[in-house]
Amino acid sequence: MNKLNIYEKINQQVIAGLKKSGMAWFKPWKSGQANMPMNYATTNYYRGMNIFMLNAVMMNTGWKHNQWMTYKQAQDKGGQVKTGEKSTMVYFFKIGFKDNDTGNFYPTRDDIPAGANIRETFALRYYNVFNIAQTEGLEPIVVEAEDNPDNEPIEVAEKLTKGYLTREKIKFTQDGSGAYYRPSEDQINMPPLDTFCDSDSYYKVLYHEMAHSTGHESRLKRATLMEFTKWGDETYAREELVAEISAMYLVGLQGLEPHDSVMNSQAYIKGWCKQLEDKPRECVTAMQQATKVVDFILG
Repeated sequence: MNKLNIYEKINQQVIAGLKKSGMAWFKPWKSGQANMPMNYATTNYYRGMNIFMLNAVMMNTGWKHNQWMTYKQAQDKGGQVKTGEKSTMVYFFKIGFKDNDTGNFYPTRDDIPAGANIRETFALRYYNVFNIAQTEGLEPIVVEAEDNPDNEPIEVAEKLTKGYLTREKIKFTQDGSGAYYRPSEDQINMPPLDTFCDSDSYYKVLYHEMAHSTGHESRLKRATLMEFTKWGDETYAREELVAEISAMYLVGLQGLEPHDSVMNSQAYIKGWCKQLEDKPRECVTAMQQATKVVDFILG
């Protein structure tokens, strides 16, 4: 399954939620680390857009425990998936390497032959999982909350960011005056990494500003960036939706987990949607634009 299929699956969930519950759909299932989606077999928390996807399923079904596993993992743990249960897909984002001359792909640097003309690629993998409520013979795990990680640069995010900024020759500054993209100077500014609650949140905000920069006349020439007349008008609101949804896609593809990302993004989207008359249509349009943004940034 390629990333466009994943975008479409997320979009379908958002649209279905809007039709069913209106803007009330934009709220997290539960808050707190102990309620984050977790793999039952490994006890690792899911990351990125898997949080968004699995929480949406939890909200729609009303299941009590956000714990998931593959069919085989359920069997290995001594349980069994109930007959007729429908799986949910989860996605993982991995760095790979492609030979520009031959087109061959290599999963690790150790696999690359000497002298190969290589560039990094971003590959997607997916698995089908089931909630513990869909199984029998298994008991839920009691989960304790964990501390947030220290703020350190994240390699995969740094490579993507520096690759895009260098390729597009975008001016990048870092001071405490806020996060913004200035089209007139083709400039992105970010506060320092250590001023954010966690590293993942820093990159989420940076991706939001990078998404804005793709609308520049030298790139995608997006009307919502180039034609708004004042802050807060409908055109600006549409551009903010595109940037925030793009940031959600990017952190999801990279497996990042910004602190309270789902809650904050949904509140942000809800706030801008207040400015828009036809909310479902505007969200669909923004999601379509966001796929173009992500493809452009990934190169």
